[in-house]
Amino acid sequence: MTLDPEQRLLQAFVAHARSPSAPAPLFQICEALVGARRDEQMLPWAEKGLALDPQHRGFVHARARALRLLGRHAQAAQTWIDFAALDWSPLFYQARLGRDLYLSGDTARAIALLERAVDSPAAHDDPDKLRARKWLAEALLSMGDVRGFTHWVGRNLSDSGNYRYSAVPMWDGQCDLRGERVLVTHQMGYGDQFMMFGSIQHWRAAGAEIMVTCDAQIHSVIEASLAGCCVVAARRPLERRAPFDAETLPAIEAFAPTMQTTLLHLPMLAAHVQPRPDPWFAAWIRAPKLSRDHAASWAHALRAQHPGKALIGVFWDCSQRHAPNMRSKERSWAGLRSLPLEALERLTTSPALSSRVHFVSLHHPVAEMTGGSPRGNLAHYGPGIATFADTAACIEQLDAVISVDSGVANLAVMSGKPTAVLVNPAGEWRWGNGRAHGAHSPWMRAAHVLRQTTMGDWDGVISRAAQWLTQR
Repeated sequence: MTLDPEQRLLQAFVAHARSPSAPAPLFQICEALVGARRDEQMLPWAEKGLALDPQHRGFVHARARALRLLGRHAQAAQTWIDFAALDWSPLFYQARLGRDLYLSGDTARAIALLERAVDSPAAHDDPDKLRARKWLAEALLSMGDVRGFTHWVGRNLSDSGNYRYSAVPMWDGQCDLRGERVLVTHQMGYGDQFMMFGSIQHWRAAGAEIMVTCDAQIHSVIEASLAGCCVVAARRPLERRAPFDAETLPAIEAFAPTMQTTLLHLPMLAAHVQPRPDPWFAAWIRAPKLSRDHAASWAHALRAQHPGKALIGVFWDCSQRHAPNMRSKERSWAGLRSLPLEALERLTTSPALSSRVHFVSLHHPVAEMTGGSPRGNLAHYGPGIATFADTAACIEQLDAVISVDSGVANLAVMSGKPTAVLVNPAGEWRWGNGRAHGAHSPWMRAAHVLRQTTMGDWDGVISRAAQWLTQR
């Protein structure tokens, strides 16, 4: 009988208790924690193992992995450096050290190392080469370097599910799209779709007729925002080159596309446009009309209750961190991006701000009940946030938004709403590199980026957010 991960973990603990000087049970604990999606808890066990066997590559990998999940990226990178003499596959080592150097803020060294990995003679679909290509893309894009998009599309071969409509060819880089009927297929998360669908205007300007697939949860927003495009809801693809299901295929066949492009291809067309767009991703989102009408009535009443005050939307908690069955990578990253309630309450309970602004929660009620709700000067959207159409309509009626790195931040920015995006030091490439761009994103104009200087320390970010509000 196959044991579940928790049973394997218990067995490994028992074996370690019986033989505390043996490395094998410690490594079994690390492996069982990975199986139980508790990778971030490996650190003490990996360090015990390294004390017993300093040449054990598995313990080195486990230590670096746990440190990364805990947000201690410089220590993760240093772990690889300290054990560089071990017998690593060069491509395996370069991909992982390059990733952790990038996440720790050492972007120039990361790019140089990852470029060597990508230029290696290994097969283009080698998993470690694909991993290096992904992180090279992120490092370049964080610097505002458009070459990153060429590498970013490589995720179609690695960790991003995608559709392949085999009846037509994939876009091969041509710029003159007159007469072409282009099927644009979605992938990745809501925030990625909100941002990257902003490039569709470049494809239409090049002469293409467009059909877009998107997640059902955002369909009404995308359809209202892309007037003149055919927009179809479809399940999100979880596998590479996934075929369309029977419910979606008839609409695609009726559109009769002549070529396909994936979401990851979309930004690449603008690299051939002169002059290049500024910003690369211009605001384009609008809420459906019925949702907008409801939001306008609600905002009118709320402003009457708080005359002279600005209405500021807030989004502070990434719900993935509360999902124990989610992979530890996503769960840990969501935790590092989320703002603790006590930090947010420095804004919502501030007497100086309460005389000038009134905050509005942008959370779905279920998510807010799970993560908690701040005290103080905070209202909730009266019609209720049940869908992204409600969120988009609410945002349209606000004066500004404060959000952690999330799909809501992307929605607000791509709606053209002034948005303070609160990010940690290893924040996503979309918000730029703090050293290179300061408080600005090289890709989106409405974003004002407020970045931690130390992972987990939100004090300075909150002070700057309060200052940003006061200046507005």
